[in-house]
Amino acid sequence: MLSRNREESEQGIRLCGRKCVICGWNKRDYKDHLLVEGAHVRKVDNIKDYDCHDNIIALCPNHHTEFDRGNITIDPDNKICLHINPNDEVHKQKITGKINHIQPGYFHYHRKHTFKGEK
Repeated sequence: MLSRNREESEQGIRLCGRKCVICGWNKRDYKDHLLVEGAHVRKVDNIKDYDCHDNIIALCPNHHTEFDRGNITIDPDNKICLHINPNDEVHKQKITGKINHIQPGYFHYHRKHTFKGEK
């Protein structure tokens, strides 16, 4: 079983600005816990240091699912979101959070190996 590092995930979320980097969503529960999720840019089977903050971005639950399933990706050079549907509201929109802490090349890897849209 894979061991998860909650502190690294929380650090990745903090470095993104504690909000979904796609839409800016930052809701909290009744105990004031942030509901934004830490999403891995590269999957567990692709890298040794999977659960490090430099592989984690903050996403709302909806964008996390779309990111993991290949509907969306991030162009780190232009700091925009790309969606498989060019008519989707987030396609080619500027991201709202910070992504400078992510290892160079990880978003390009995601775009090439996970994103189902135009490469």
